[in-house]
Amino acid sequence: MTINGHGKDNIFLDFAEDYDRMIDWEKRLKREEPFFRELFSGSGAASVLDAACGTGKHAIMFRSWGMQAAGADVSREMIRKARENARKEGLEIDFRISGLEELDSVFSARFDAVTCMGNSLPHIKNQEGLSRAFSAVCRVLEDGGIFALQMRNYRRTYDINERFMPLNTYQDEGREYLYLRMNDLGPELVNFNIITLVRDEGGKWSYRVESEELKPWMSEDIEMNLRRTGFTVSGIFGDLAFGPFNPAGSVDLVITARKK
Repeated sequence: MTINGHGKDNIFLDFAEDYDRMIDWEKRLKREEPFFRELFSGSGAASVLDAACGTGKHAIMFRSWGMQAAGADVSREMIRKARENARKEGLEIDFRISGLEELDSVFSARFDAVTCMGNSLPHIKNQEGLSRAFSAVCRVLEDGGIFALQMRNYRRTYDINERFMPLNTYQDEGREYLYLRMNDLGPELVNFNIITLVRDEGGKWSYRVESEELKPWMSEDIEMNLRRTGFTVSGIFGDLAFGPFNPAGSVDLVITARKK
């Protein structure tokens, strides 16, 4: 899931194969499916654009429900993998290379809903970029369309000095992969690091470290910019199950908004 990185400034640009290994997609989508079904049925949405779509797993799920689905990501490798994943499922989905801020210049169609999942928003590091991104989302939505975004609740992250995230593991054809994610919390930016360890068929370990600075947007930042760019905030939740948002306790920040 990438939004607007350029070159080495975005660690996910060349991370497509590892991204699908790092995330247990079957488990994740099973957990998130009820949220999206209720959100879309409640708004009558029949078309959806997944912005910062990564390898396309959410868009594929939406298309499998019979919705018109599209996906956008700034990473050429992520889009290549998304198209490959869709072909494996026998689905045709319009995946395009685009950052969040350019959506309206890449897509001429208008959608009933736009989603932005997986802590993608913090790749945008300043207020101007955030306003441009939300304005572009607004322009690709139909009037009354729904925008749903999910990211980490950085208020909690900073309050408890949460540096380490759960270890993710994957095994395939005699190879073992370990993904350790950690945060270095600065006053303005978070230095996000992924350490990938790989054990090959012969038992030899190798590793690489990738890092990127992220902007730890708080809920009030998101709400303010949404309202400034043509949205009405309709819900603030602490998870993708419509649970209440607790700034001190919720791991996630989930916001839904409607285009005015």
